Amino acid sequence: MKLYPGYQYLLTQEELDESVEVYKQKAITIENEICRCQRCNTKFSSLENQLPDGRHYCCECISFGRVTSRHYLVTKPLDPPKKRKIKFDFTGRLTAAQKKISYGLIQNFEGQIDSLVYAVTGAGKTEMLFKLIHHCLLKGLNVVFCSPRVDVCVEIHPRLQEIFPELEVGLRHYGAKPYQPTSLLVCTTHQLFYFKKAFHLIIVDEIDAFPYENDQKLHYAVDNALHKNGCRVFLSATPSEVEIKAAEKSGGLFCLPARYHRRLLPVPKPVRIKTHKLPLTAHCKKTFLKLVTELLQHNHLLLFCASVNQVLAMEKFLKAELKEFTIASVHAADCERHMKVKKMRQNDFQIFCCSTVMERGVTFANISVLVFNADHHVFTQATLLQIAGRADRKGDFSNGEVVFCFTQMTKAIRKAVQITKRLNQQAKKAGLLDEM
Repeated sequence: MKLYPGYQYLLTQEELDESVEVYKQKAITIENEICRCQRCNTKFSSLENQLPDGRHYCCECISFGRVTSRHYLVTKPLDPPKKRKIKFDFTGRLTAAQKKISYGLIQNFEGQIDSLVYAVTGAGKTEMLFKLIHHCLLKGLNVVFCSPRVDVCVEIHPRLQEIFPELEVGLRHYGAKPYQPTSLLVCTTHQLFYFKKAFHLIIVDEIDAFPYENDQKLHYAVDNALHKNGCRVFLSATPSEVEIKAAEKSGGLFCLPARYHRRLLPVPKPVRIKTHKLPLTAHCKKTFLKLVTELLQHNHLLLFCASVNQVLAMEKFLKAELKEFTIASVHAADCERHMKVKKMRQNDFQIFCCSTVMERGVTFANISVLVFNADHHVFTQATLLQIAGRADRKGDFSNGEVVFCFTQMTKAIRKAVQITKRLNQQAKKAGLLDEM
């Protein structure tokens, strides 16, 4: 069978072609009665997960094909890199602050130092990566841009394809086409389980997003897919203090507290309402609808809810109360999700009710944001900051606003407001803002 360099195959001893030079390792190793899956790094007792014929298997990564103790993980080594010409079609202009980070990333790559780009939502993180990606491709190196979110991958793929028009930019996520070798790949972080020592540069976007943030298996997948001479670039608008301090210590921290358009970040406005139960009644309804219609005077509205049921109830409630507006909803399980997002970009909906699936990786022009039931536990500090970051991301200033509706004030709401104000102050101090 034909083996692609860097792509990890799950084979039995009988399927191995001993004439081909490969990395070969037992898929599951057993030592001191502890089994360890070499694909996802999960450990379990040898008394567990055993088939009738005596084989052990890993249940943690079974969705990628069952790994047993009689399998091998086989990878063909990468060919030596060869320099080549790559058409680079980026016509945008970086700010001085963006250029500094862009060239700093190249320097860190050459020094094999991992980097963390801590930049506010809408700061142009992706644009700052283009030079680095081009630098690697010119050397014949392999690059992957990955994210925990499919929506982010779907949005970034055409942008990279436009920047590198003569290169076939790959795209992999659950349900995507079978893998074809490519020197520039966009994929979900889960897809890295299929690779070993395959990429010289791994860019991990949204490192604080579910499920990557607290999933050590995905961290292992990133490490395992990295070439021995490669390095990683992590991107986030809301990294943890631990991640910031670690990157600062290694010399890999780049911080950008202002957006490309040099405007202040919209500071969230907390608004208390007595209940979050839908449909709202009496005084609560009057207050809430007045708030919604005021926001709609300048922009369309992205309205976040805490659960799918709440999203659907909100859509029904608003359609009954605000018949003069076009209203739709979307959530992760919505089979029309991508089509609805496309229609929202075309201004087909004035109110777009959504779950946290829309908190990252999507950009709409002329948008204000309202979070209903912002005191729900699903709305963490990072989530609220990401959601607030949907407002005023692009285009001319349109009075984009952010409103957090709550019944009980939470630490997450307070911190999100405080951090936004602090970032604005840092940006002012650094001369990265224009007077409004």
